[in-house]
Amino acid sequence: MERASTRSLLARSLAILIALFSSLALVVPRGGATTSTLGSSSPERALAQKIELLREETRSAPNSADAWRRLGEALLLGGKPSEAISPLRKAASLERRNGDAWLRLGRAYAAAGFRKHALDAYHRAVKLHPLDPAAWFALGAEEEHLNHHAKALPPFEKACRLAPSSTAWFNLAVVYGELNRFSEAASAYRKTLAKDPGNAEAWNNLGAAYEKLGRPHDALQAFSRAFLLQPNNPTVVQNLTRVGAQLRAPLKAAPSSVRLAQPVGRSKTVTQSP
Repeated sequence: MERASTRSLLARSLAILIALFSSLALVVPRGGATTSTLGSSSPERALAQKIELLREETRSAPNSADAWRRLGEALLLGGKPSEAISPLRKAASLERRNGDAWLRLGRAYAAAGFRKHALDAYHRAVKLHPLDPAAWFALGAEEEHLNHHAKALPPFEKACRLAPSSTAWFNLAVVYGELNRFSEAASAYRKTLAKDPGNAEAWNNLGAAYEKLGRPHDALQAFSRAFLLQPNNPTVVQNLTRVGAQLRAPLKAAPSSVRLAQPVGRSKTVTQSP
């Protein structure tokens, strides 16, 4: 009886092993190379499969704005902004009164480097959805990217009124600084830091604004805060050292020009919103 039980146990174990190895079987593609199914579910492969499914969905439902939107967003996520433009443009054409559709199209244009088209799309977005802070923020960021500082100011001011986030205040402060409106820049940086006290760039740029306003002691304090957060930032170290030297020897030659750690405070990705 004991031997029979042992044989039964071995038979069950063998069946389990066969099933296990069957699940790990090699797949031989048409080219003849062998690849394991273990890696076939990588994020890139999954996204590619999703894109193909979405393409099929647009073919079966060509008048579905939602299908075109999902395809465009998937292509953007896959790092293909140029390919995303066509489906997002189709979605916008099907929903011409939808500001979000134009905002998404503008982001695709911007990511692909088509700046004028991005601006046009963002203008359509804010016209259709004038209370959407993300649309105003995107418009301001695009104008600032093109060094249109005066044109970037109203969109950022509007974004701050609608949704006063630290990102919106920071961008507005940068634009004020570019326009030599340093008192307003300092005020906007303080509002940035009230919401995000760990923003080293904002502390450094606040110090730069104070220095432009002839307030070296306040500048020193701001640069010191930036240094505590980023002690290895060479621009912060330079600004802190320079202002400290000025205060120790106020009668020496005039200081060199102030350097900003981040001259343009745009968002890092076209999808970032305030």
